[in-house]
Amino acid sequence: MPLGSRAKSKERNRLKILDSATQLFRERGFEAATLRDIARGAGLSTGALFANFADKNEIFLTVIESENVRVVSAMREAHDDKLDLVCRLHKQLLRGYEVAQNNARLILSAFVMKWSQGASNVNDVARMSDMIRFVLLDTLKAAQARTELPQKAELDCASLILEDLCFANMRRAFQATDETGGFDLDAMSKNLTIQVNMIVLALKSA
Repeated sequence: MPLGSRAKSKERNRLKILDSATQLFRERGFEAATLRDIARGAGLSTGALFANFADKNEIFLTVIESENVRVVSAMREAHDDKLDLVCRLHKQLLRGYEVAQNNARLILSAFVMKWSQGASNVNDVARMSDMIRFVLLDTLKAAQARTELPQKAELDCASLILEDLCFANMRRAFQATDETGGFDLDAMSKNLTIQVNMIVLALKSA
């Protein structure tokens, strides 16, 4: 097989593996999805799987990174300077939940993995979590530059609190969701309004 054709075939196999893994991780979570089942779902041998990925952790982190990029992009696009700061943050966070809700099990599995796996994986997952925090921090910094927040407001601390809220809210929403439904976005929206209001009020009182 010519080199170009071989590279294309390998890339096709890689995408098949990621598609199969995404489905299985979504349905079963990280621990229950086996490499054999991922390979079977992709229509490939386990040997073909190992020709593309070193282990299940690498597959999982690749899937999570792709999902994280989707969520982060949606949150950035939801930024709206015409809204006040509370509504701006609320819109960004809610948009992230809308995009992530079908893959909530996937995302939450990553943060279980963060505490149960080795240092390399912890760093990889933490880096992806930081991407969400940086979106929120950028919104806070822009608000501060427009004098919506005082200069002494602790923006880094606020962004960390918002990041933690993201995943706490997702965990609670997932626990309250049956197997066929998505998040109760109305309930989540109401909770977000209260939470973001409290954080912004604290920042403004600095």
